[in-house]
Amino acid sequence: MTDNSHVVVAGGGRVGNRVAQQFADRGDRVTVVERDLSGVERASHEAIDYVEGDATRPSALREALTAETAVLGALTDNEHTNLAVCMVAKELQPEIRTVARIEQEDSDEYTEFVDTVYFPERASIKAAVNALTGSDVRTFEGVTGELEILDIRVDYDAPAAGEVVSDVLPEGSVVVSQADGDVAVQHSTKLVAGRRYLVAADYDVVDEVLRQFRGD
Repeated sequence: MTDNSHVVVAGGGRVGNRVAQQFADRGDRVTVVERDLSGVERASHEAIDYVEGDATRPSALREALTAETAVLGALTDNEHTNLAVCMVAKELQPEIRTVARIEQEDSDEYTEFVDTVYFPERASIKAAVNALTGSDVRTFEGVTGELEILDIRVDYDAPAAGEVVSDVLPEGSVVVSQADGDVAVQHSTKLVAGRRYLVAADYDVVDEVLRQFRGD
């Protein structure tokens, strides 16, 4: 995924809303689809929109999906609903990546129909965010509080590519090492396009760090 992409979350409960908030804080636009919005505590973030409707129905998903939608996360508390949502989304937009919240760890049952399975009974909200994000940016799931530890690849056309660390990273962030852990990074180190790095960042500057590493 890239900065300012569009994410659709099916399910406006605790998991869905917290995942939507995480992506909105990173600079992505998010649409939450929920069957009944009357009992949903909506996030106040301006990047989050809400659509009331049954996400298993093509009409509801068509209202939520856009040409910029990179991924759909079906995160309701019903795995059968989540599977159906992902299958409908693939029919509407075959290139979209789908993530289904599944209660049982028998993922082989679902890999034919969804791209990634998320198991909530043993995983955090950050694990759900990682499942939707894909492989280019990963948040370490064991880190809590306001500090994020990111495993992130420098895009070839990103602002940080070929630049010195101290010139491109915002205050409140630091590049710890290359992602393999073999080489510590100094302030004078040039960031190499295509290489992965571990970055520690305060929560409120994560969006800027992602922009530097991933581009607009």
